[in-house]
Amino acid sequence: MSDCRLIVCWSAGGQDIPWLEPLAENLPSLLRITTGDSDEGARIYDFGSWIERNRDLPASLLCNYFMSESAVPQLHMPSCPPDQCVLPFLNTISKAFSWIVLTGPVDLSPGMIAWLENAGTLFWDVSSDTYPRFQTVREELANQHFPYSFSKIIWSGEDIPADVQALQQMPPTTGKEFHEAIASLQKSLETVPIMSPTKKSCVDSKNLEEFKERLQPQILEQLKGTGNSSVQTREKAEATLTACLAGDPSIAGDRQTREKIYQKVLEDVLGLGELEPLLKDPTVSEIMVNSREKVFVERRGRLEFTDVHFPSDAQIRTLIDRIIAPIGRRVDESMPLCDARLADGSRVNIVIPPLALDGPSITIRKFSENKLGFPQLISFGSLNEEMTGYLDRTIKEKKNIVVSGGTGSGKTTLLNALAGLIPDDERIVTIEDAAELRLGKPHVVRLESRPPNAEGQGAIPIRRLVINALRMRPDRIVVGECRGGEALDMLQAMNTGHDGSLTTVHANSPRDALGRIETLVLMAGIDLPVRVVREQIRSAVHVIVQQARLGDGSRKIISITELTGMEEDRLTTQELFRFRKTGQDADERYLGVFESTGLRSWHLKGNT
Repeated sequence: MSDCRLIVCWSAGGQDIPWLEPLAENLPSLLRITTGDSDEGARIYDFGSWIERNRDLPASLLCNYFMSESAVPQLHMPSCPPDQCVLPFLNTISKAFSWIVLTGPVDLSPGMIAWLENAGTLFWDVSSDTYPRFQTVREELANQHFPYSFSKIIWSGEDIPADVQALQQMPPTTGKEFHEAIASLQKSLETVPIMSPTKKSCVDSKNLEEFKERLQPQILEQLKGTGNSSVQTREKAEATLTACLAGDPSIAGDRQTREKIYQKVLEDVLGLGELEPLLKDPTVSEIMVNSREKVFVERRGRLEFTDVHFPSDAQIRTLIDRIIAPIGRRVDESMPLCDARLADGSRVNIVIPPLALDGPSITIRKFSENKLGFPQLISFGSLNEEMTGYLDRTIKEKKNIVVSGGTGSGKTTLLNALAGLIPDDERIVTIEDAAELRLGKPHVVRLESRPPNAEGQGAIPIRRLVINALRMRPDRIVVGECRGGEALDMLQAMNTGHDGSLTTVHANSPRDALGRIETLVLMAGIDLPVRVVREQIRSAVHVIVQQARLGDGSRKIISITELTGMEEDRLTTQELFRFRKTGQDADERYLGVFESTGLRSWHLKGNT
């Protein structure tokens, strides 16, 4: 491709540009392109077809195609071509011309933006009357990540005001001063960069860090006193960053490069920096930062190593502070562990040195943007319709349900789905360590435990919240997870008029879940005989739903079991539904069927 330069010329007032014709006359190998109402020159109505027909034409034939009566090759575009056609078109015609001058009314359509992306400069014909219009459009271009220096003012008429930086002043007449101004303007064209339609955006990571370090203090300074409104903070940060990028001539590069800098800096100031792309990726369900150079994600149940890395441990600590600050948590050497949540409900676990030997560690379990109900779980193959019907009846008949499963098996998702079946006219109190349940019900009170402060005071554990919830007139209590002495209070609540309550425990089978609850009750610090504890469990727990993550990453309900009573000192159960594996497919995905055991329900009315 020959060296070719593209210039766009606009009139801020929309009128003809008097200096454009004499400027173009002395540019060698020129193609003039006009948009708007002009009737001069060749016309192209279908750029896609034209490119296919003429991309291989030699330069001489291309020049002849655009020849006009004025002996200057011209093209008139009745409308701007689609943005996806601009680059192929420029690749085709740039081999035949050294200069391309595009002129017409001000236009910020996607097609015109594509022309501007490849232009070396944008010349504006401006006067005192049209200067406000120029300022408005220049700000709009800055929002599109075009620097202020991209727009060059050619001042027409009287003396240039002191506060206006113009490339050239054009006298109102065509005398000697006018021709000298044209000559000066032509000389300035020597600095216009050669067009490169195939250029790719490239940001050196080292330079990007330098840009971020330089721009962040300016943005943070402007955000002081913004208040607690996240919308106001974001708008102020975006406006400040746009102005910084547009007004900083040292930040070179094409528009895509500047846009990448914009996104990276904004993510670092308002978001979670390097993790933002992973948080926005709908295929990622979990993010694991093992160290600054080792970041893994879970996609479709499988772990994958990513190319995300942090420049230093200090940047991870800054990110941690940004996560925990809004919810009043703290992490330091005296308290190096923390459970937290993001604004969207995603659960976060944090471990820092000295416990984390390789540097700060962050684990984020993303909260699905779309609330998953039983129709979605059925489509995922987590259970079948018969099992859904049974669970729906247990909720409607206010049976107490324990969801059991291992880490990452989908207990919280299932708990959300079960709670979604609760009638709207019932009052629900949810209790969690880090609030992530979203029930979508009209009458819900959400409670969250609190860790101790820097003096070791003020801790409010889940057990205390369960006791308090009993005084809040709940129809149902939902505890995100029983992992300590709160299990005793939960059982007592289920036994004293709060039927239909829900909770989860960590266990690998329904039988293990009963043993786990028994152990948790004994952790309450009350010396109860084992038989008494089991009697409490027998009276309180009706159904255990066992959730599991299989080896292929899929999550399924593998058992629905009812607690039927006690024989001597042993709790008795019966399994109603189970998942039976039948093999694996070519992709090593587990195959199997959900089946009923044929036993009648012990607890549901009618014993169906």
